[in-house]
Amino acid sequence: RVTLLNKGSDAFQHEIYGDHITVERSIASSSGGYNGYKLLNTEMKEKSRSKKDLDLMLDQLNIQVENPVAVLDQEEAKKFLTGKAEDKYAFFMKATELERIDRSYASTQDTVYELEETNNRIRDSLKPASDNVKKLEKEWENCQELEKLEGSIGDQRILYAWSFVKELQKNVQKEEKILAMLNAKLAQRSEEFEQFKDINSGAQEEHIKSLNDKMALLTEEAQQARSNKLDMAENVRKAMAPVKKTERELKDCKRDGVLAKRRIVAATNRLKNARDEILKNAGNAESEEARRTEMMEQTESSISEDKVKLEKQKTSVAQCLNDYDELEPHVDQAKSNVNAVNVQMHAVLKRGNELKSTAGSRSLAVFGPKCATMAKKVEEARKSGRFRGPVAGPIGSFIKVAPGKEHLAKLAEKALGNGMLDRFVVTTDSDRKLYMKLRQDAGCSSRDCGVFQQANVPRYRNIPPPPCDGVETAVTVLSVSDDLVFNCL
Repeated sequence: RVTLLNKGSDAFQHEIYGDHITVERSIASSSGGYNGYKLLNTEMKEKSRSKKDLDLMLDQLNIQVENPVAVLDQEEAKKFLTGKAEDKYAFFMKATELERIDRSYASTQDTVYELEETNNRIRDSLKPASDNVKKLEKEWENCQELEKLEGSIGDQRILYAWSFVKELQKNVQKEEKILAMLNAKLAQRSEEFEQFKDINSGAQEEHIKSLNDKMALLTEEAQQARSNKLDMAENVRKAMAPVKKTERELKDCKRDGVLAKRRIVAATNRLKNARDEILKNAGNAESEEARRTEMMEQTESSISEDKVKLEKQKTSVAQCLNDYDELEPHVDQAKSNVNAVNVQMHAVLKRGNELKSTAGSRSLAVFGPKCATMAKKVEEARKSGRFRGPVAGPIGSFIKVAPGKEHLAKLAEKALGNGMLDRFVVTTDSDRKLYMKLRQDAGCSSRDCGVFQQANVPRYRNIPPPPCDGVETAVTVLSVSDDLVFNCL
């Protein structure tokens, strides 16, 4: 048994073993019994028999049993006292664990070489597959673009049809308004007629006849307006008929095109299989070769027929597109003009809202769409004491153009670099981490409100002067009010 002291900050599982750990080595006879190590606590009670726990304890207490400096047996002592220089050097290597480290390093290096060779072999074997994947990805992208274009054609055709319907509906509404107005006039005239009839019951027959003629004329106008309304509705229905017919034909053409492509692929596969079979069974009887040649010719004939059908479908689709192109220019131009005006109006309204939101002080929105939000979050964090050092930003709010040099402002901004005016400046790593969290909470993209980290020192004084008289630099054109921002720039 060996009893070890187990106190201090480096104690091994002090709550289990206490102030002392006893290691007991049991050697059992052939008749039976436990053969191994036991770990006992202060009260000499067994707590573990695991070799792993013993190794952990030795590592925790830095006890190197195999190191001759820690445990010097007779053989190692003999080598150390009377051995040769080579023995003493081996003793030194073992005592300092350099020998073990060298073996471990050599084993690790061999493993690294083996892994690199395996990696190179795997890369070489995957190169053809990678090239094939890239080729298939390119083909897939081309197919996707084709599908997008086909979908866009269908959408534009539907929009054109509905624009025509909308125009006819406007005409119908206009005629309905005219009809309503005529009905109102008819009712008014009827009322006037009744009034005149009651007041002037004894009026002359000619006056009554004139009124009756006017009423008949108004009635005829109302009936004509109603007839015009019905005719326009019928025109709308007839105008929509060719559009729907064209849509059905285009749908059928697309379906036939897909089927034709499938048949071409299937026929190509059959042709390839037939050729492979011919090459595989080369040397068979002439009758067999003739039969396979005939099959190949039949397959090629099928491919030719499918290609002819596909060309017909393409011609039909092209004709449909030409018909559509002849009808859509005016509609497309009007839609394009409306969309352009809407985009410009949206941009102006958005810009106006951004400027209104920062009214009363210098607008931060001119430096970037997220500047105002970030400035507010940084100010709140500064007031709550979350920043450990000074924070300045956005940089553009501390920069002014010197009087009389406004014409050089664009050049000075170009000299500073793009995307500089909306950035902030911090002084410590912890402040940088906090700022990045605030930036993420504000929903900033990778281009919005970047950050610089700058040491908090007095303003630099050793700024080089202009190369010669009459030459302006960014320092002479711009005035920076904050020392931290000045040093950062």
